[in-house]
Amino acid sequence: MLWAIHCLDAPGTAELRAAQRPAHSARLHTTQVRPVLYGPLVDADGTTAVGSLIMVEAANRKQVEEYVLTDPFAVSGVWERIDIQAFAPSQRSPVRLTEEAAQAPEGRP
Repeated sequence: MLWAIHCLDAPGTAELRAAQRPAHSARLHTTQVRPVLYGPLVDADGTTAVGSLIMVEAANRKQVEEYVLTDPFAVSGVWERIDIQAFAPSQRSPVRLTEEAAQAPEGRP
């Protein structure tokens, strides 16, 4: 099952985010939850991070909650708000991941 994780940063946490980013990035692929798509949410300037969007595949919501709540950004207080929703991709979506692409390791087509 796919899950959308939408996180908003607490005000004034840009330096904390930068400090925690290596640990956050390293952890993305070290749990039972499989990331499918992820990246920072940015301000209108296109560069200033204001949160994170992570799409994962997991067996159940409990796995996703554990994954998110133990993330370095959550533990350190970077994320002020975390929302988790099950996601059902539309067959009419103009962009779809093929099953093969969804299974490819990071950095490979």
